[in-house]
Amino acid sequence: MKIDYKLNKKGAVLVACTFGPDSMALLDILQKDGIKPVVVAIEYRSDFSDDYATLGLYCEQKGLKYRLEKAPEYKEEYGNYAQWARKTRYDFFAKVYEEEHATALLFPHSQDDLLEDYLYQKNHQKDASVRGFAPVSIENKMVIVRPLLKYSLEDLIEYAEENRLPFSRNILNFEMNSSKSHYYREVAAMSEIDRDNLIREMESVHDESLKMAKEFQEAIDEGEELDIRALISLSPDEFASTLFRFIGNANDEVDVTPELLAKIRAFCLSSAPNDSMFLAGDTYLMKEYDILLIGKRFDELPYTYILEKPGVLDTPNFLLDFSGGAEDRGIHDEDYPLIVRSALPYDTYVVHGYLESVHRLYSIWKMPMRLRYVWPIFVNKNGKIIYVPRYRQNFSEEHTSILRMKLKDDEH
Repeated sequence: MKIDYKLNKKGAVLVACTFGPDSMALLDILQKDGIKPVVVAIEYRSDFSDDYATLGLYCEQKGLKYRLEKAPEYKEEYGNYAQWARKTRYDFFAKVYEEEHATALLFPHSQDDLLEDYLYQKNHQKDASVRGFAPVSIENKMVIVRPLLKYSLEDLIEYAEENRLPFSRNILNFEMNSSKSHYYREVAAMSEIDRDNLIREMESVHDESLKMAKEFQEAIDEGEELDIRALISLSPDEFASTLFRFIGNANDEVDVTPELLAKIRAFCLSSAPNDSMFLAGDTYLMKEYDILLIGKRFDELPYTYILEKPGVLDTPNFLLDFSGGAEDRGIHDEDYPLIVRSALPYDTYVVHGYLESVHRLYSIWKMPMRLRYVWPIFVNKNGKIIYVPRYRQNFSEEHTSILRMKLKDDEH
């Protein structure tokens, strides 16, 4: 069992714990991934003092910082208990978040919590199309991540038991009988078939947003760019979730803060067709018309060179010598002046009789991201792309004309 979110290990990661099996499973998964989280917990009831004390002993044994807050006694004048409890814990979490200079606050919500919330919204005639538990969201100036939403509570209990993790049965039973409890118990009692049917029902309500989120995830997994127009149409939580994953692919550790997300949205909406935005180290966010990419250096912005006649072109990233002609590459004298440039988002090229996106070809060829920004394409004097060098790892060219990249494949 693992989480598929890349967390910034340079800053503190907070984990909201109740000493339930889901909390302890999340703590264990993070530690196995080399992350030492700060454990934050809030004690509302004195009859759970022993459980939170045991959680403190666990943290001490594992070398984890433990921040426990005892909530003030609830009074009726505070109003709705659930709203008061929520505000109390979020105020505490926000305080610790700032003090620890945290990069994310993780909640151990499971698939059961997600389905419970969906049933609650549905049966209270609220807008069930509004996703209650987003994988990544922004609240109280905190980046909140829920990395366990694809796992059932039963999965997490089994994980805790198999890994011999301590957890409180008292707290587990209390959560089963707390607010919205009959929905919680309803989900817990469902057969696998009933659970799958409810998941499909929930997904049908969120069909468009889930479809778009899946497309973005596939693009990120393939190392491809993001469509800016589709990106800015997402809800704030979906926008945050997508950027959190996308930026997680950068080699440098990037602190994805609410402020950074706001800057990225403004960057996407700016009128500049080609621009770059510094993230961290030598990593930049790059905009090429309606496409968003992650680049390694500022010099990976789009470039253009003009070769007036067959000759030599020596650039920081490649050397070409066409002084003896380049007919072996399908380039002829009548094609000059020749434009040599980086690929733009909507460039297309005919391969084996089929018109393909150049960026799609780069993905098919499994070209390292570092090379994609500097790989040259050749455009004749009429504006037609006439040659895109074929990339293969460890492939030596056998052309008589010379085109040599100055970058190694592992520089990506």
